[in-house]
Amino acid sequence: MPTDLECALNSVIDVYHKYSLRKGNYHAIYRDDLKSLLETECPQYMKKKDANTLFKELDINSDGAINFQEFLVLMIKVGVAAHEDSHRE
Repeated sequence: MPTDLECALNSVIDVYHKYSLRKGNYHAIYRDDLKSLLETECPQYMKKKDANTLFKELDINSDGAINFQEFLVLMIKVGVAAHEDSHRE
């Protein structure tokens, strides 16, 4: 039986593939799909930055797509923001 952390990691992977497979590529989320992902999966974070700004920050290798490693940078940013918010309550 997977641990809570293993379940969370599997969930992150599932969300990535939910949006990457919209264009049939397991390894790339494109600009419009990233915007949809952000609006649907992390609307609280969207209040801080717009999708185009985030896309430019995340596309480290400038190939016009967000690979899984680049997506993990987003997860770190959202995770840090969520952690900070959890201490404000």
